[in-house]
Amino acid sequence: MMLSVRPLSRAELKKKLHDKELSWEVAENTVLECERLGFVNDPDTAESYVRSMRNRGDGTRKIRMKLRVRGFKKDDVENAFLREEEASERSETDVALSVLNRRRLTLEREDNILKRKNKALRILASRGFTPDASFKALDLFFGRADNLVLEDEEFPQGQQDC
Repeated sequence: MMLSVRPLSRAELKKKLHDKELSWEVAENTVLECERLGFVNDPDTAESYVRSMRNRGDGTRKIRMKLRVRGFKKDDVENAFLREEEASERSETDVALSVLNRRRLTLEREDNILKRKNKALRILASRGFTPDASFKALDLFFGRADNLVLEDEEFPQGQQDC
């Protein structure tokens, strides 16, 4: 019944069985039997979660955290990211850029470009994107940052104190 709702990691299933008042030993044996029969497969389940969460627009940091909390091993999580990236041929920057494109109308309501970029960065950070992917996506979405002119410059170009 538990596996019919959604796929569970090995650790999740073992804990749920123990919560149903089975001993740890019986829970472990049950999980082993489920693995033998193919009902529990952590690498495939981790890959499925990575694909699903990426399609939803979640970043690598958020996905890693959620999968680790669910009891997936670090190696299974990392391999799931590699397999998903190979299969979909999209990087984290591509996913971050798609999130910004979906939020384009919200971002365009802000007149000040600095506030708009800060808002975009907060959106990406809250979705769990790495700083590197976030800044690359910002560059692609808004254009290169080196064209940015600050509105409230205190010093003329070349006369800044360090």
